[in-house]
Amino acid sequence: MKSARLHGHIDFDGDSFQIVAQKGARLALKSQTTNRIRHVALVDLLGDDSYEPHEQETAPSLEDLAVLERLDPDTRRHTEWLAGHITDIIDGNRRSESGDDAEVSSKSNRGPTLADRIDAKAQELATTDTPIAPRTLRKYVTNYRQCGLVGLVDGRKTRVRPPGGFQDMRLLTLIEAVLDEQTDKSTGTMSRVVTIVSSRATQIGVPVPSRSTMYRIISESARDRHSFGPATTRRSNARRPKRTYGRRTPMRPGELVEIDSTKLDLMVVYPDGTTGRPELTTMIDLATRTLCAAVLFPEATTGIDVAAHVLARSLAPLSMQPGWGQEVALSRSVLPAGMIEPDATLHDHIAARPLIYPETITIDRGKVFTGSVFQMACERLQISVIPAPPATPTAKLHIERQSGSVHDGFVQYLHGFVGRDVARRGVDPARDAIWTLQQVQSLLDQWIVLDWQNRPRKALVIPGMPKKALTPNEMYTALSTISPTPPVALTRQDYIALLPMEWRTVQQYGINLGGLHYDCDEIHAFRGQRSGIRGKANDRWEVRYDPGRMQVVYFRDHIEGQWIEGPWTLADRVLAPFSKAVLGAALRVTRQKTGPFSGAKVIEEILRIQSGIDVSATERRAARRRSGTTVPELEVVEDRGLAKEPAVPRPKK
Repeated sequence: MKSARLHGHIDFDGDSFQIVAQKGARLALKSQTTNRIRHVALVDLLGDDSYEPHEQETAPSLEDLAVLERLDPDTRRHTEWLAGHITDIIDGNRRSESGDDAEVSSKSNRGPTLADRIDAKAQELATTDTPIAPRTLRKYVTNYRQCGLVGLVDGRKTRVRPPGGFQDMRLLTLIEAVLDEQTDKSTGTMSRVVTIVSSRATQIGVPVPSRSTMYRIISESARDRHSFGPATTRRSNARRPKRTYGRRTPMRPGELVEIDSTKLDLMVVYPDGTTGRPELTTMIDLATRTLCAAVLFPEATTGIDVAAHVLARSLAPLSMQPGWGQEVALSRSVLPAGMIEPDATLHDHIAARPLIYPETITIDRGKVFTGSVFQMACERLQISVIPAPPATPTAKLHIERQSGSVHDGFVQYLHGFVGRDVARRGVDPARDAIWTLQQVQSLLDQWIVLDWQNRPRKALVIPGMPKKALTPNEMYTALSTISPTPPVALTRQDYIALLPMEWRTVQQYGINLGGLHYDCDEIHAFRGQRSGIRGKANDRWEVRYDPGRMQVVYFRDHIEGQWIEGPWTLADRVLAPFSKAVLGAALRVTRQKTGPFSGAKVIEEILRIQSGIDVSATERRAARRRSGTTVPELEVVEDRGLAKEPAVPRPKK
């Protein structure tokens, strides 16, 4: 506590003064160096950090006012009982336990001096169960006058025990170092750490306590480290930053967006008959918790896949993406009735899903996002990229938590679910896999627009309704009225510019890409012509394609500056758009069969793969040899009652 005493000497504002007068709330200070008088407000003097009195006042300290709250019940009752008797000695009055008016003790109030009252109180307590000697009472009175109620508390009850007890600091430092070494090691028992610490302490001459004491010290030091628990939890805790956690609060949609790729906890059936876990790449907007995009890939995600599918699809509504409607129609014809909602229901929810243009994207340091393709795509779209610190998943905790929400709300309900780790895994998830990648993508798109975007989130609140949890769609509506952002959607040219690129010549039959021929009337003038583009192009023409929809390619006319859409010459004979993986599997099976290669046979294999039926035993055996995994038999799929829709007839040869 700070105080200012009249005629006292103080240090203030780099000089020494004496307080010579006071008038109201102002003081007159006389400088000890210049003898000049300076008038200062009392509030300014006491609030200045340079103020320091020469004579320290013995003002009472307020730091121990809550001392009773730290005591156990028995010690607290004894302290309160003792305080009543000490105040009785000092002033002769003590309140009754019922809280009535002060009672005057006839015994302890006798005598004009403090010594007489102490002797009288000692005689009074001698007949009770807790006698106290006069000398002890005198000490209690002195302590009470100096420290208040704190002076009556037994010091053994408030003693602070230092971390690790009263052991040698060298031993405690050694224990901390050994526990830090366990972060990246396999989990062992505490006895291993005790043995290592004891051996090292003996080598450097540090006294080693008993084994039970070592166990106790190590248990206290390993608290919250998980040194003897799951290794994944231990490593995750070690990555936490050793500083105050930051907090970012975006105020408008698209201000902060996070992106990440992870293995999906689901086994799917690939076009070649093998099973595996696809890669899920998602983008989430922090302001509204909207899932801007969620795309599945059959293998490890590449930079061009992220640019083409995630960035492009996040800026193009599902209904505007070429071929999406046909993919949903195919999934609806193959999946059990009712799994895919009607077009009218999907259209309404797709229209309600916000279209968010990202301003800043937080990425990890994986090659997928640090590669030139993704970086150049973000630069071209004027999107800022923030790399997260190395090995710090807390830098993008929202996308990490979102992956768990997809797991809990969607993936665990599908056949082929593998669990989060080996301890939660079934006997053979690969044998239970019945869904294709295309079917899971259609179901995931439906789940996002129907469930995720319409589920209230505790983190989505506004000041006007602090107890009302909003959905992502509702939060976008609320923020758009406060800080509206112009809706931006990719044009056809922008969408095509993000697709993978190949250099091809234009032959008389059209463009050959992946063994298929693409042709249209608009590219007739370019047949047999050179592009004039040097370097890697080598006079060939620029052709772009969508790996998820290979029924059409896009030819670049750089002279007129336009894109020409070239469909596959047999595209009208397939069920729906097919992916690059489906095409590769169909071409591989066609080449393995005897007879001349023809487009009709490729169509036959594409239809067979898309419908998910008629998988031959030879193909299953070949798939097992290639992948080393168990391929689900057709009978397993049919027995589960999940593929009983009418089979799509195979075209006649």
